[in-house]
Amino acid sequence: MTHTATYPPTSMDFADLKTEILRALADGGSGDGIMHDGRVIAVKTSPSKDNGSAIVIGTAALPPGYSTPTHSHASEEVAVFLSGSGGVDIDGIVFPVSEGTVLVTPANSTHTTFSDNAGPLVVLWFYAPPGSEERWLQPPDQE
Repeated sequence: MTHTATYPPTSMDFADLKTEILRALADGGSGDGIMHDGRVIAVKTSPSKDNGSAIVIGTAALPPGYSTPTHSHASEEVAVFLSGSGGVDIDGIVFPVSEGTVLVTPANSTHTTFSDNAGPLVVLWFYAPPGSEERWLQPPDQE
């Protein structure tokens, strides 16, 4: 069976993604990086951007000493930590993370990501199924 995609293949480089999201953090938001709740999030691939159909890819940069609001979503999430260190609390279990860590968060799990005070924490994340990324596509005043 042959499948024809409705969008072209996408190639991304870890170093470029890291540089871009750290620049957005330093600028208070730039490029795809939008400031949300004190951190910068960039949705790179999504059905809403017409460059994906069943998965979402994005990056986030958390400033030193930052903690995300506790949240959950129907999507499973895979996080690849590109730099920095901190942890992720998933349903009360804290997983230490640093450059090179890959962490899978089950769908509907309550979780919080935090950076330590040494520097920003940079995350490349993947969601499936899509949908929960919609909140990151607009600046907070337009959510």
